[in-house]
Amino acid sequence: MRAAAFFAAAAALASSGASAQPEPRALQVLAAIGDERGPDSRFTIAFTDLNDDHRQEAVVHMVGSNHCGSGGCTTYVLTHTLEGWVRVGKLTVSRLPIYRLPEHHSGWYDLGVYAGGGGTTSGIRAVGFRKGRYLSNPTMGQRVERLPLEATLVLPASSDFYPLSR
Repeated sequence: MRAAAFFAAAAALASSGASAQPEPRALQVLAAIGDERGPDSRFTIAFTDLNDDHRQEAVVHMVGSNHCGSGGCTTYVLTHTLEGWVRVGKLTVSRLPIYRLPEHHSGWYDLGVYAGGGGTTSGIRAVGFRKGRYLSNPTMGQRVERLPLEATLVLPASSDFYPLSR
C-alpha cells in the first residue's frame, strides 16, 4: 500500500508541470504519511532540525477537501529513523506561516503555528512536544504575542504547493 502511494505521488509530481519541484526526499515523506489524501490534495514541505540531533525533520502542510475545515488545514511533522520517516505530529486547524520557536519541550523545539477561524482568535500559537509527539490542536496552545528574535521561519505563508494528483 505504501509503495503504491509512493509511486502515485511520484507520477503526480512528474506530471504536475510545476516549475519548481520539491526535493527528492519529499516523496519518501509523503509515502510515510500514507493514504490520508484526496484527489485535490496539495502539499508544501520544509526540512529543519527540530530536536538538535543535526538531522532534519520534515514539516508538511496539506491543503484540500480531505485536510481543511473552517479552522485551517493539516500539518504533519515527521522524523527520520532507521526504519524510515515516522510521524511525530499531526496538527489540525493549522495555517501558514509555521515557525520553529526557541522554547524546548522533551528536547524538541516548539512550533509556532498560525491558527484562526473556526471560532478562535487568529494568531500564532505555540505547539509543544509532549509524550513523544507534537500536540494536535494549535488553537489550544499559548498565543504568541510577539515572535522571539530566535524564531526561525519554517514554512512561509507564500510557500509553493505541489499537487499530489490531477
